[in-house]
Amino acid sequence: MQNRISVFGSINMDLVIYSNSSPSEGETIFGNNFETFLGGKGANQAVAAARMGSEVSFVGKVGSDLFGKILKEKLELEDIETELLQEHTGESGVAFINVIESTAQNQITVISGANSHAQSDQLSDEALSSSEIILSQLEVPLQEIEKLFSRASNKGCLRILNVAPALQLSETLFNETDIFLVNEQELSALSNKPLNIDDIGSIKECIDSLQLNDDQSIVVTLGSKGVYVHQHNKNEFFSGHKVNAVDTTGSGDCFIGAMASNMLLSKNLFESADLANKAAALSVTKKGASVSMPRRQEVIDFWS
Repeated sequence: MQNRISVFGSINMDLVIYSNSSPSEGETIFGNNFETFLGGKGANQAVAAARMGSEVSFVGKVGSDLFGKILKEKLELEDIETELLQEHTGESGVAFINVIESTAQNQITVISGANSHAQSDQLSDEALSSSEIILSQLEVPLQEIEKLFSRASNKGCLRILNVAPALQLSETLFNETDIFLVNEQELSALSNKPLNIDDIGSIKECIDSLQLNDDQSIVVTLGSKGVYVHQHNKNEFFSGHKVNAVDTTGSGDCFIGAMASNMLLSKNLFESADLANKAAALSVTKKGASVSMPRRQEVIDFWS
């Protein structure tokens, strides 16, 4: 199987409360609505890439509970390969999400569950050889991502790492990554420097401090403000798009999945980031994470 994206990452059951405001410490408030969705950064990014037209395989672990069965079925409904999704005896990952409807912002608490048991050798050398892109995030064990990226370098795979949540990377994992995907907080943590998102010079200064190799690139998502791309000493900023935001949950994951999908077609990071910026903007106009991911034609039609 060729031209495939393999996503090694997390998969959660998202338990989402929609409310007008966020409760203060010790305060009880009433919510407006409650829904459950397929979630986890890995699963969200896999769905985003699949809906943009790519052939995607998901590598990770679900629990032996009822959530695990439901999560696997939801991936399969998105035409995502689940042969490498294994079951761990125990609980599936869960995310508790409070969406503040007045601002469309969210607060998230994640219980890793089965995700903390994901292993890089779930992806065999044969499966690795059939993948053009390996995509991962930091919601599965970092040492397993490091092992996978090291193996992938010998197979000619493009390795994309979403540095989320903001954790410190080992020197090996840093050097084995081709494209880093971060938001402003993650860039600040990775570079150990303060960042002003309204100042392009500040963003560039943080990137310069990372001392990336010539063959490494970084993409910085800046929420509604847009996205900044650095590759081969070339830098480009793409402004955000004004939409009626309903729920920002998963918008960053939408960006990454859409970008990875377009990289298979164009091999151009700047063009792919531009398209992903549009897809992510469209995703926040709908509730939920994975369910809000647009299809390629939706993105083309919406912005034409």
